Amino acid sequence: MAKRLFLIGLILVVGVSFAFAGGSQESGTKSIAVIMPGATHGFLGESIRHAENATQQIGEEKGYDYQFLISDDVVEQANQIDTVVSQGVDVVVLWPHNGDELRSAAQQIVDAGIPLIIYDRLITNFDETAELMGDNVTIGEETGRYFNDYYADELAAGQVNILEFKGDNSTVPTQRHEGFWSTANDNFNVVNEYVTNWSKDTAQQQMETFLNSSPRNVVESIQGVFTHDAEVAAGVLAAIDGYDGNFDLNIRLVSAVSAPRELLDNFDYYQEKGIDQVTFAFSPAMVVDAIQLGYDVLDGKDVSGMHLVDTEMVDNSNYREFMQGDVFTLRYSID
Repeated sequence: MAKRLFLIGLILVVGVSFAFAGGSQESGTKSIAVIMPGATHGFLGESIRHAENATQQIGEEKGYDYQFLISDDVVEQANQIDTVVSQGVDVVVLWPHNGDELRSAAQQIVDAGIPLIIYDRLITNFDETAELMGDNVTIGEETGRYFNDYYADELAAGQVNILEFKGDNSTVPTQRHEGFWSTANDNFNVVNEYVTNWSKDTAQQQMETFLNSSPRNVVESIQGVFTHDAEVAAGVLAAIDGYDGNFDLNIRLVSAVSAPRELLDNFDYYQEKGIDQVTFAFSPAMVVDAIQLGYDVLDGKDVSGMHLVDTEMVDNSNYREFMQGDVFTLRYSID
């Protein structure tokens, strides 16, 4: 049946930007468009696999038409929005490259009367149908509390120097940053702050530069690193592990967000080197919840408001149990 065809096309940049569709806009069947950034790092790549699978599977089960589109940048994503609006789709699920830069394009969806579900990176002061995201503020707050407990003795004695490695300039790192500093002790002092664009390689280069170009007293004063992502934390840890200079490193704790296998598998390795880790669960599979909201709209259900996905603290004391749990299992349920 033509309705069940699975087509892959619109290859705009080889290996990065594509779309698939089921059914036809001319069939009169209700339709959904799922629009996401391309895979610039591992978390997005995992998210795309989960989102692609869910869009196709749920669409075929329910008999709805569907489109799945990814893009390299804001301009391409805005063009995709133009296209689906002109096609008259019945609902859009949008993961913006950067929310505020997509404001005008997203407004076209709203102005056309098409329900809009925004995922992960918000558009500030925007009137969408519903939003779904990880609880980034709570993640930041809980990281701050963890640092307070971990460094309780040092904080009681005075200033504790740390580094902060952010993701990008979207609402996600803003919320994590603000959450952290709303609970972190005033005696924490950020010596340097970096923007990594969620890249492990960038974070590793930034950390290596800091270790190799900063004065001894500055390098040796750093006791912890607050990062906004597991891949970023992996880059920071690799730089620390590879350091062969003459300074004594005193970093005892590196934090992260998301809890991928690649990070958890190295908890024991770094603990043996004197570095503990804490991360807060933030699964690529939660994008499926946003897509389900889109299909709920097509089913005629009432969908509105902010939907926050709970997080879970994972550190050296419980990571093995976490890897046996539902969140971790679902994350790796798709090859």
